[in-house]
Amino acid sequence: MIWTKAGRKLQKRAEYRDFFKSIRKLVKYLGALGTREVLEYEPIVNGIINSSSRDRKKIVRTLDGLLNFCGNPAVLQLYKKLCRYYYPLDPKATAQYVLFYLERWDPKGLEKLKKSQKRREAGGI
Repeated sequence: MIWTKAGRKLQKRAEYRDFFKSIRKLVKYLGALGTREVLEYEPIVNGIINSSSRDRKKIVRTLDGLLNFCGNPAVLQLYKKLCRYYYPLDPKATAQYVLFYLERWDPKGLEKLKKSQKRREAGGI
């Protein structure tokens, strides 16, 4: 055990350094995971769209999987692409997926949407 004030400071610094080192590793891992998700989901999204699939279960499963990684801009592009495709098939479900995205990844965007809806309901544009 370290009983001196200087010793405790050194120990805390080492603990902080270790903590931040583990955070950096985690961030690096999550970045790689997002890249992996793009590689895995891109053929699935393109397959759904290119085949003009109307399989709602498959589309919803894919959107659910993509939603977890929308912090990665490339994954977000796939999510948006699939939402645009899904909209004519099921506008309500697509709107719900847009809300899921906003709630999880863009709370400020969600607040803007709510404010604009209130203005519309109040008669303003």
